[in-house]
Amino acid sequence: MTERDRRALLILGAALLVMAVVYFWPEPSVEVVGSGGSDVKSAAVRLDQVRKEAALLPVRSEALQLTNTALTEIEKGLIAAETAPQAQAQLLQIVRRVSKLQSPGVELKQNQFGQVRPFGDDYAQIVLSISMDCQIEELVTFLSDIASQPELLAVDELHISATNNKQKSIPVQMMISGLVKGSLLKKQGGSLR
Repeated sequence: MTERDRRALLILGAALLVMAVVYFWPEPSVEVVGSGGSDVKSAAVRLDQVRKEAALLPVRSEALQLTNTALTEIEKGLIAAETAPQAQAQLLQIVRRVSKLQSPGVELKQNQFGQVRPFGDDYAQIVLSISMDCQIEELVTFLSDIASQPELLAVDELHISATNNKQKSIPVQMMISGLVKGSLLKKQGGSLR
């Protein structure tokens, strides 16, 4: 072996020894300190939010109770009936009662029921179309009396034709609606949506 080969073997041995030390050296364990800090911060923020929500709970409960009480009062104005025809008959009775209370009484010429239709998610609307001849003062009083009924009634449409000059009366057509529970529509086979 020549001197040159010995030096090459010696350098190769040293390189193998360095590579073995690097290859088999244990890796240092690395602990991530930053992520633990952010978990604590986010947990503190969530805890703060939960505390704020818990503090608002009595206020929200009271508001819900007041809303439910108000809704119960409003729902007293619903037309109570077992079926849609019964509700339509009650609506017609109310309108006739109001027309007879006018001074002088307003005579209803025609009446016709429309379809029961959904009104929001929980209610249905009974529709009655009527026609009558009256003077403008009687119409205003009639509309005012309809609005002041304990039942939830509304005039959806109002059509006033030309005045009859001899009698000073005007032909009027209007649609009056009343609210009922939505279950009435479901019983009839319709849907609320």
